[in-house]
Amino acid sequence: MSNASKLIQEMQTYYHHRAAEYDVSMGYDQPEVVAQLADVIERLRQLVAGKRVLEIACGPGFWTEQIYDCTHSVLATDYNPSTLDQAALKQLPPDKVQYQQADAYQLANLPCDFEAVLAVDWLAHVPMSRMRDFLCGLHQHVHGQVVFCDQLPGTQSWTGQYDAEGNHLQSRYLKDDATYTVIKHFFSDADISAIFSEFQVNVAIDRYPDARRMVLSYALTH
Repeated sequence: MSNASKLIQEMQTYYHHRAAEYDVSMGYDQPEVVAQLADVIERLRQLVAGKRVLEIACGPGFWTEQIYDCTHSVLATDYNPSTLDQAALKQLPPDKVQYQQADAYQLANLPCDFEAVLAVDWLAHVPMSRMRDFLCGLHQHVHGQVVFCDQLPGTQSWTGQYDAEGNHLQSRYLKDDATYTVIKHFFSDADISAIFSEFQVNVAIDRYPDARRMVLSYALTH
């Protein structure tokens, strides 16, 4: 098994065990935290409004809950059934939101007619060696808007730890004191240009420093 595959597997295990505490750990149960994200949420809503949306790595569904009502529909996917179980607890209307277990690196069984793809806090976890294949696979399922939202670095974010392919690594801890290694990229403009250069798309970058968020978006017209 390659190092990238091992890291992917470790991250899948980490988020499986974090599912029940994820929203609280991110502060999504705190109105003031959600208020800080208001501009980010509004930007995401603008980008997916009225569209049939495929959501990648939806986790416990916080972001699904913020955008679903302005869309035509959302198919929210995640690798871990445990996170989908948590998302289902939000009881979003089934005529607007459906859930499906799916590996973001193997999307062949999903429909190919989405008008938008949304992934929040996902692209930053993709190994650099898998980035091209992930994007090529994703692009097969959308004719329209692609939207990625990830975090900007905070004062404690940079660890100085990188693997052989240049993935920035962080250690994460859960309540049972288990430790996991995760990939966490913080993309510069140069990084973004390098990642998307071969796809001939015009990437718009919106940064929200107060919320420590960035939104990348571009249109596919294949």
